[in-house]
Amino acid sequence: MKRFFGTLVCLGWTFALWGQGYDLPQKQRFPRVQLSSVEATEAFSWWSLEHAYPREIRWTHQASTESPGGWHHRYQAEFGGLPLHGAELVLFVDHAHRLRGAQWADFLTLPATLPPSHADAALWQDGVWNWITWEDHEAAHPRTWERYARHALTGDIIQQRDMLLHATDSIGRALVFRPDPLVRAGVVYGGAYIDDNDQNTAVLDPLRDTVAVGLTYFNGLFTLSNSAAVIQEFDAPSVSIPMQANADFFFSRAAPGFEMTNALYHIERIRLRLDSLGFGSLMTYAIPVDVNAFNGLDNSAFDRATNPPRLLFGEGGVDDAEDSDVIAHEYGHALIHAAAPNTVNGTERECMEEALCDYFAMSHSFRWDNWRYPFIFNWDGHNPFWSGRMGLSSKDYSQLTFSSIYSHTDVFADPLGVTMALIGPNAMDRIVLESLYNFTSFMTMPQAANWMLMADTVLNSAQNASLLHLNFAARNILSPQVGQQEDSQKGSMARDRYCTQDQAWDFTDVGGSAWAMDGRVARTWTAGEAVYGWELPEGAYLISRLDGTTFMLFLHP
Repeated sequence: MKRFFGTLVCLGWTFALWGQGYDLPQKQRFPRVQLSSVEATEAFSWWSLEHAYPREIRWTHQASTESPGGWHHRYQAEFGGLPLHGAELVLFVDHAHRLRGAQWADFLTLPATLPPSHADAALWQDGVWNWITWEDHEAAHPRTWERYARHALTGDIIQQRDMLLHATDSIGRALVFRPDPLVRAGVVYGGAYIDDNDQNTAVLDPLRDTVAVGLTYFNGLFTLSNSAAVIQEFDAPSVSIPMQANADFFFSRAAPGFEMTNALYHIERIRLRLDSLGFGSLMTYAIPVDVNAFNGLDNSAFDRATNPPRLLFGEGGVDDAEDSDVIAHEYGHALIHAAAPNTVNGTERECMEEALCDYFAMSHSFRWDNWRYPFIFNWDGHNPFWSGRMGLSSKDYSQLTFSSIYSHTDVFADPLGVTMALIGPNAMDRIVLESLYNFTSFMTMPQAANWMLMADTVLNSAQNASLLHLNFAARNILSPQVGQQEDSQKGSMARDRYCTQDQAWDFTDVGGSAWAMDGRVARTWTAGEAVYGWELPEGAYLISRLDGTTFMLFLHP
């Protein structure tokens, strides 16, 4: 894989990859051109000479951002002096002044007319550009933010979107869940291990851990804020935020202060982790957090409408801020927004956003305990309140239609989570974070996978490229490359399997695990070990092998 990928970038192949439906198509190129500097103007000059695009288009420089891998220069396409919404160009220049990657909107057509005087932008919809005006509808208590796109000539609403993405210091102490009470106890939801409307403290309180947490000390009092997050009240219901002379914020999980300290602690850990991974400049603000929002509904969101953006956690079912998976997922939206602002456009791109945030939740949990880490929202979900989501999948990307933003999150989370388990969360987090800077509107999962391969190339000299590619190919997000065995990614190992209880399993040549549908690891094996169907009850199991392949196994008598 390393040899093939090196050939790909040297030749400078261009990929035109289209999303499902009518998303604005995107092109990619990985040219590896030596420049004299990392400046945006030089990279843009080379790209504009090499690639034909309508000369009526003007590209306006938006931002240049440095990451551990290099510089990422963003441009917005304009026509008639107004932006073509979601039409972007990203140019990636590494620290050795090499232009390593580019992604841009592929213009199949342009607006038919110049913009009316009152228009705000042109919106791509159903294969044509329409001049539109933006109209925001916002409300508080509970917090909502919807954006309407009205046709500039007729006034008709042609698009309606929910814009909420649905996570000096002193040292004090707090009691928190790490990562959640079920993992801490090694049990699944049920019996004594239930939320019970915050009442069963005798069972759950002993599962709290005492931790150090950053606080702010002012005028003799400690408050729940630090350089990563600040606990606030900006959505109903209104709950008093504790301020005290004692730096020990010890709350029973039945008290409102518990969710506050739990959220503050986990966000701080993620923020400090960014520093250790070399991405400390990604987040430049302490994010405001309301842990009892949405009038008590079972909902959480990242709100990018405010400055700075903020997080809201609901309390329906299991309190969302009690589950660090939910906290890490919502904060993941903030990370992606910081790296690639305002690029969550297109159904597949929105679905991928959710998948990436699910990955951040898996990684966060994995670092505490790898038991049941693919069961995302382990405490908040996978229970009578809602089913949660999975970070493993047996789906084939090429067969999918993206009808909603949550329809197939698992197909992209799967290769990320499987690779993380093999190379470790430090290495995988750096690859994912580095790739985010190059994300654009309407991009597809294969395009995102290519950016992750590029991230591994610039960060690790492509040492994980073969494994990454193998795991993306297992879900048919990428095609098998030269020198790889197709049978290990496609064919029977990527499809459902059926086995009687008197049969020996024929896939234990590689070590792995069988996951029961209630979240338990029902059986693990080492490479070459003999496993028979009679060792497990009949039913469905999710098989995860250490080579990255996953599939469903159905056992029957």
